[in-house]
Amino acid sequence: MPDNNPIDAQQHSALPETPPAPTDAGQTILPDDAAEETSEARLRALYHDPEIAAFLVAMRQELPPFWTHLPREQMLGYGGIDDEWVPMCGPLRVEALTRDDSGRNWSRRVCFLDRDGNLRRETIPEADILDKPRSVCAQLISAGLAIEGNRNDIIDLIRRWPVEARILSVSRPGWMAGTDAAPAYLLPDGKLLSADPQRGEAVELLHARSAVPSSGSLDGWKDTVGRLAVGNPALICAISAVLAGPLLKHAGIETVGVNLYASTSSGKTTALLAAQSCMGPPKLDRWNATNTALELACRLAHDGTLMLDEFPARPSPAILEAIYMIGNGTGRGRGNHKLILEATAHWETVLLSTSEKPIERILAAAGIQMPEGIGVRLIDIPAPSWEFGLFKTLHGHGSGHVFAETLQNAAREHYGHVLPAFVDRIIAQHDLIKETLRPMISRLRSKMLVAIGLPPNAKEGPVLRVLNRLALIAAAGEIGSRLGVLPWRKGMATDALVEIAVIWHRAHAARPPSTAEAMAERLAGYLRRNRHRLCPPGAEPDPDAIGWGDERWIYLGIDAFRMDIASGMPAGLAVKLLGDAGLLVPGGEQRSYQYRLPRHVDTDRARVYRLDRQRIEGG
Repeated sequence: MPDNNPIDAQQHSALPETPPAPTDAGQTILPDDAAEETSEARLRALYHDPEIAAFLVAMRQELPPFWTHLPREQMLGYGGIDDEWVPMCGPLRVEALTRDDSGRNWSRRVCFLDRDGNLRRETIPEADILDKPRSVCAQLISAGLAIEGNRNDIIDLIRRWPVEARILSVSRPGWMAGTDAAPAYLLPDGKLLSADPQRGEAVELLHARSAVPSSGSLDGWKDTVGRLAVGNPALICAISAVLAGPLLKHAGIETVGVNLYASTSSGKTTALLAAQSCMGPPKLDRWNATNTALELACRLAHDGTLMLDEFPARPSPAILEAIYMIGNGTGRGRGNHKLILEATAHWETVLLSTSEKPIERILAAAGIQMPEGIGVRLIDIPAPSWEFGLFKTLHGHGSGHVFAETLQNAAREHYGHVLPAFVDRIIAQHDLIKETLRPMISRLRSKMLVAIGLPPNAKEGPVLRVLNRLALIAAAGEIGSRLGVLPWRKGMATDALVEIAVIWHRAHAARPPSTAEAMAERLAGYLRRNRHRLCPPGAEPDPDAIGWGDERWIYLGIDAFRMDIASGMPAGLAVKLLGDAGLLVPGGEQRSYQYRLPRHVDTDRARVYRLDRQRIEGG
């Protein structure tokens, strides 16, 4: 039984001078006197709200013995047969027990009416309820709960409250662990899509995005945004990329990044807004957020898509940490107040981004070198590759500007339908998708390899890893079309992404390599295309020849090396990178990598660069 030791005795004047008679558990004590008009109006407003009315009914039914509720004062009080009734706190109810997906960090979800009559919820750790009653009451008071009684009694009420409901609290959206038999996917706003509609346990997403109701309809989106994307490869790529997020797990790919770069007013932000409409209202995050905010955004994009607009033209060194974090799918390590290292956040995501120049070039201008491993995860695509900047067709609109406005208006009218519908249909055919997705990606990648002039069985390398990601996006678009979510004919997403792959590879091949691996790739591609221009040993070279070749070596002429292999970069850097790759074999001279040909190869003994043919062609 509680001690009569109120925290704030000054507030007792709001209660009746004579405490009401004690009642049995759960009974409501009605005021004897006629309520004032304002109090009656307030009560009517409370009970008119369905959620609050349900809360009050459940609270009264579950109140432990000797606890009572005074509706006019909106207070809970305690009193037994032989004890004076003592006011304690505003209406509250423990509605559920929560825990994380490891079965730890148990808490109690307390629902209560604040002083303004609003329904609020606070999650109170069980450990704090036991060890820190003062802190628990302070947390509730700060959130608006009126407390007039002894805090230990209120803590005892919370601890003794009968509660059966359970809530699983998870830190990131996406596919729920342990649900392969009955797949379940959590959207970033906390809505659960599940193959088992009778799941007994509620699921709650920590730091969920505020739920925004969808607008328009899926058919409306198809007739506007989806239809305007037809014939525009960049728009098809961006929209398909959104659907690739839920497929990352089954594809075995951790991170896919597509960065559309061009000067302003080219349509790149419009492409992101069209893609964003698949998930929610067309509102984009930006690269200039703090790394902590970006990490939280990455967590909420797990098994989904992260949109970041406008990569800064003058990045700070901290931006490299953000790129590492996004590309590697790993957050920063942190310790807690007990000096214990907390679990590091991990995610798999699709990133859609925009910038005015290739991100690698922006970083290089700032003296920052992007690692090759991150480069294949963040794919720079030149946006002004079509007749109208980012757009290939305007569907009868007078200009790119008018077309972009029409597309943006459609995205503002119809949003939030495509991704949930896609995931629902993926869940319905979960086993089939798991079985067919990787072979589908392999077939699409082979098409892209042929389109860029490489053999379908090309060995692993940066180009292949990029094409693997573009093939996943193409597969997502094809699956979305076949499931009736996207209004595109069969093969449209494939054609668009093959075109994107060709555009990317053309720009990629033209950029100066920055690593030994990229330099080796440039050399191998050049020799594949120009093998017919190599002379056999002893033959008189024709004007179009680039050098000589035998079974063991390729002897590349100095002019061909400097103009083609070292194009766009200092020849000395190209020599160093090929040396680091183990493909360029020095000729034995102390200060030169060049090699002087023996007379049986060239009677004039020309100086060349000697390359290891077996390593180049054998991988």
